[in-house]
Order: sequence, then structure tokens, then C-alpha cells
Amino acid sequence: MTEYPSWDLPEDLTEAWGEDFCRLEEAAPQLRYDMHFAEAPGIKLGGYPAWFNGTGWEDCEGCGRRMDHLLTVASWEYDGGSWRTWLPLEDRDEDGAQAIEADPTGLNIGSLGSVYVFECRSCPDRPFTHWYDSS
Repeated sequence: MTEYPSWDLPEDLTEAWGEDFCRLEEAAPQLRYDMHFAEAPGIKLGGYPAWFNGTGWEDCEGCGRRMDHLLTVASWEYDGGSWRTWLPLEDRDEDGAQAIEADPTGLNIGSLGSVYVFECRSCPDRPFTHWYDSS
């Protein structure tokens, strides 16, 4: 799947897509860019972190570059709004509604938070670090 940044969307794109976001909200008020079209929630490799409280990108101590998002370990796979976009079809009932719990793993990281693991692909030893976020 392809995902796009939400909190991290570059300012020039936010401005360029502003009218599109307004049209989307008018046409489908139940859908929001940040919840339904940007980063996928849940446990995942790669992609963009689904931040709760702003961004937590880490910089490499070795080279100073922003580290790449490697892994998210989240307390839940979707929430009350995002399931419409991100819940796989095989996890829905015959009417298209949710057939599994939002937290099928039973994880509870802090207050329904997530841990994000980052690595530096520029450094030969590929150092890594993490950041914690909570709702």
C-alpha cells in the first residue's frame, strides 16, 4: 500500500492541496485526510509513523541526518474512524463492518501509545534508536 505523511506533510504540499482537502471534507465529511488517506495505523514495517503528538523523528548521532522509520509497534491496529480505510477486507464481516477487535494483539503500550524504531541507512553500522508516543 502507499501511504502519505500527515503531520509531516511538507508545507508547500499542504498549501497546494488545501483546496482539495476542503473539497474532500465537503464531499465526504466522514473522511479526513490524516485519518483515512495519510499514514496507516497499527503495527507495521516502514512507511510513515502515525504520530499522536506531533513528530518524533530522530537524528543520527553519527552523521546528523534524519533517521528512517523502520518499525512501528502500536497498541491498536485501527481506531473508530480509520478502520473504514485501513481494515483489510478479510477482517470484515459480510456487511463490511469490523469483524475483529481494534487491538487483536492485546498490546497496551503506555496509554494506548506506540513505539517507533528508526535506523540510519547512511552510516555503515546502521545505528538505531526509538521514540515513544502516547495518546
